Amino acid sequence: MPFHSLHLYHIEVEKIIHFGGTKKETAIRNAFYNLLNNYACQRGLVMVAEVSVKTLKGKIVTPDGTLKDSLRQDWGYWESKDEADDLDEEIEKKFAKGYPKDNILFEDSRVAVLVQNGEEVLRCFMSDDNALHLLLTEFFSFERPEVLNFRKAIELFKQDIPKVTEAIRNIIIESEASNISFIKASTDFLTLCRDSINPTVTPEDVREMIIQHILTEDIFNTIFDETQFHRENNIARELETVISSFFTGTTRKTVLGSVKHYYDAINAAASGITDHHEKQKFLKVVYETFYKCYNPKAADRLGVVYTPNEIVRFMLESADYLLHKHFDKYLEDKNVEILDPATGTGTFVCDLIDYIRKEKLEYKYRNEIHANEVAILPYYISNLNVEFTYAQKMGSYAEFENLCFVDTLDNIGFNYKEKQTTIDFFSEENSKRIQKQNEKKIAVIIGNPPYNANQANENDNNKNREHPLIDKRIKETFIKNSTAQKTKSYDMYRRFYRWAFDRLDNNGMVAFITNRNFIDAREADGFRKTVQQEFGAAYIIDTLSDVRSNPKIAGTTHNVFGIQTGVAIMFLVKKQNRDNETCKIHYIALDDFWRKEQKLKWLAENPLKRYSI
Repeated sequence: MPFHSLHLYHIEVEKIIHFGGTKKETAIRNAFYNLLNNYACQRGLVMVAEVSVKTLKGKIVTPDGTLKDSLRQDWGYWESKDEADDLDEEIEKKFAKGYPKDNILFEDSRVAVLVQNGEEVLRCFMSDDNALHLLLTEFFSFERPEVLNFRKAIELFKQDIPKVTEAIRNIIIESEASNISFIKASTDFLTLCRDSINPTVTPEDVREMIIQHILTEDIFNTIFDETQFHRENNIARELETVISSFFTGTTRKTVLGSVKHYYDAINAAASGITDHHEKQKFLKVVYETFYKCYNPKAADRLGVVYTPNEIVRFMLESADYLLHKHFDKYLEDKNVEILDPATGTGTFVCDLIDYIRKEKLEYKYRNEIHANEVAILPYYISNLNVEFTYAQKMGSYAEFENLCFVDTLDNIGFNYKEKQTTIDFFSEENSKRIQKQNEKKIAVIIGNPPYNANQANENDNNKNREHPLIDKRIKETFIKNSTAQKTKSYDMYRRFYRWAFDRLDNNGMVAFITNRNFIDAREADGFRKTVQQEFGAAYIIDTLSDVRSNPKIAGTTHNVFGIQTGVAIMFLVKKQNRDNETCKIHYIALDDFWRKEQKLKWLAENPLKRYSI
């Protein structure tokens, strides 16, 4: 395989030179970039182009490529130079600018030079396949100490977090029995949660919010340098009031001491990140890792797998195109209200902020971009991500007032009335946000709703809780239209589809990426029939990769999320005056045997406006 990749590289270079008539770096470096990514894929790594890096000396540099792993850690760097340059002189110039010396590969399409730990370790002619293969193998095999330390810290964290969590939980239980200040603060907070989030919130849920808040506060402050967030955010501030009644001083220091190594490793890794998009990706990885260690069953039940940016961008660009095609409007236009009903870490909203033109953004941000989240940890992260992204683009900070801490599936009827409670800010602020959102005519509902990727069946002990109002609507539509004897119509993702169908304005669009079984599953016939009844057009991009259906593929290798369950993107267009027109279904299936990277690359390069569907 490696030598075949080298063969393809030489052919690609030859074609570029033949058709382009040049050997300049800018013309041919893409061929070497492709070669590097072929090698990277074999090791579960990826070469990311032109990401800024903060060196140990505090300088910011931008290599042509940075080799990253699934934890967003840097394994090495690549710098391409022109054949007309003196390669050794260019190497010295780069080092003088502060480029890292621990594992960096330089090349000019003729000669490749590998520097590790400040010393040149290999040099070869790139026409010599054996020598080049050896050099690349050394480059990809090198593990920087920072990477090794980070991985070790995560492994230790997996071992330690249950003990730390149990210690905090026991302190909370003790405080519930004897700490008057804590009893009052936690009781008030529970009342607020039931009023503003979900009436079924339990004292155990509040305990988990407290524990997550305690364990992650330092992470947010480190990655975003945002020390004021936990004091100013309307929900974080109320949690701080509860926590300050029992978890201070020696108690805090003693309990958190055993996971200090994890925070130190995150601090070290985060200190070198300057690019905002890399911060978002790193924070998502940290969150997924934390949550799966902290509560693996909940991570599975809630579908804690966040969306690759290539997918988000594809969905935004395609939604923009379809919105214009069917309604002669764009996402950035006024009166196009947009909602992400399960925002997670805010990826869709952040990319939407990047996508909308600067002159249109302020009004849109303050008035017409909406998001919901029910879990406290991603709620915090999305707040930080969204506000930081906006500030980076606009040059000034503005609170994102359209993020609601609410269970979307229980927010039914869309005529929300603020409940009266004895507490002021938390309930009032969050309730007003929900009320404001519910008064809007939503034109676009977009996102990655949770779906249980690994739960074997509805009898599993890790079952999702019931949502009686939305489940009633499912029974009236999906199940009524089904001929199947058994149905999984109460799967989380179908609940979100049903909610979105009801919430959408008379003219609008739903765009979700979900489990793909709605396409061809026997028991999903009622869902498919309902879609045809309620929508005028459906656009489906089927990424396949269902490991249970095709045992020749692997979820980690071929699935865009790295999971076992097949995934599809669907855009549904609803028009008020259909005149009984048949729903037009447009379908694209990607190659089941494409690797994850190939599928993401296709999505990055082929939004619907560039593809005849």
